[in-house]
Amino acid sequence: MKKIICVTAAVLTLCGCASVGRKIDQSKVDQIKQGVTTREEVRKLIGSPDQLIKTSDGVEMWIYSYFLVTTKGSTFIPIIGAFAGGANTTSQSLSISFGADGIVSRYTSAIGGSNVGTGLGVAGPDKGAVRTIDEGKRPR
Repeated sequence: MKKIICVTAAVLTLCGCASVGRKIDQSKVDQIKQGVTTREEVRKLIGSPDQLIKTSDGVEMWIYSYFLVTTKGSTFIPIIGAFAGGANTTSQSLSISFGADGIVSRYTSAIGGSNVGTGLGVAGPDKGAVRTIDEGKRPR
């Protein structure tokens, strides 16, 4: 019985989470200065973007995103998982706009998360928190 419990715990530990993208380091985002930081400086700080959008008027937008889902261990317990199962999610996104001159014209950073229930555990309020920082609208 002890062997079965150890194997089950090991399997649950290995399959309990999944992520997409690269985690965004907020201390590096804080180094970006609107009207000062160049495209190459952003690339050195954060790396290449996950998405690149170019507009007809010369504006280029770089988008970085990260998403993490951590499954609650109780999800995998027979019967109990129907009542107490679920997952916690964390998301980060960063959008940086560059003018035709290659200088940051605006950027927006968002951090969010939620607590998702499964089965009978779905009822109840979302316990997530969202924080958005829009540098383009910050007073100087």
